[in-house]
Amino acid sequence: MKERTTKRSTLLAHLAQLSSVAIFSCGFMVQQALAVEFAPTTVLLWQFLGAAIIMWIICFARHQLPPLNLRFGKTLLWGFMAPGAVLIFSIHGGARTDGVSLALMWGLLPLIVSALGYLMLRENAHWSLAVGSCVGFGGLLIVSLSREAAGVGDLTGNVLVFVAVLCASFSQIVGRRMNSGDIPWFQIATLQVTGALIAVFSLALATNALSFITLGTPLQIFAMAYLVLGMTVLNYAIFNFALRHLQVAWVSIYVALNPVLGSLAAIVILGDIPRLFDWAGMMVIIAGVMLPHAYSLYRRQLDKKTDQAMLKR
Repeated sequence: MKERTTKRSTLLAHLAQLSSVAIFSCGFMVQQALAVEFAPTTVLLWQFLGAAIIMWIICFARHQLPPLNLRFGKTLLWGFMAPGAVLIFSIHGGARTDGVSLALMWGLLPLIVSALGYLMLRENAHWSLAVGSCVGFGGLLIVSLSREAAGVGDLTGNVLVFVAVLCASFSQIVGRRMNSGDIPWFQIATLQVTGALIAVFSLALATNALSFITLGTPLQIFAMAYLVLGMTVLNYAIFNFALRHLQVAWVSIYVALNPVLGSLAAIVILGDIPRLFDWAGMMVIIAGVMLPHAYSLYRRQLDKKTDQAMLKR
């Protein structure tokens, strides 16, 4: 019975992480669309404020209010970094660059997470990680410079988005530790979003961006509702659920879908049509990302067959 429950949780975690990537990729493009008409910091402030209120109400209704202890503070700091700093850099970078470049940048997340896992957690690394990193970063650099030369992207905006990707990579390493133990995953997600609200509120206070946001059209109302309910409340709830039940390697593999899903969202929401060269670069980035994971999967299957052969003897 316990094994069946574990398998069911794992399956739900895979579905949760796939959904999280899709929701997050679309959310970036919705943010970029709103940032054209409103100050980016203001958009983020109301996004996190609305989400935090909803999530604290849910915690109260479920009798899961977090206790004031050291872990409370650590989780707030985690949220300050991600999604706080992540979306601050991402939305300001996205306001300068185009949707396709934004999506391509996020394709590097799995490689950076793997590298940080080796450097910070002393996880095993192989030549495939180094080769994959070179391929992925090379593909991104070529596409970014090509788009800027064509007058499509913006190097400064791309750098800001890359900083956001770095923060998100550190967040996944931290998230592995934060989701260990018996603390409810929705409670952790609530504190994470609250930490992000503190980060954005501090920025808004420092830059005099504390203001109401007037949503004048049904499309703007729908966009903000998506950012609050979809990109924040639902996304960070299912993301923490996935981290609780999946290895980070699996989480990273799903994140590799970001360039494709993000580019499709950019076409629909922003009207940014990728060029043929962009699609080719996207495939190069994904190939670099998938190489270490494909090799790891190959080694596990080979070791499994070797063990079975030894048992037969």
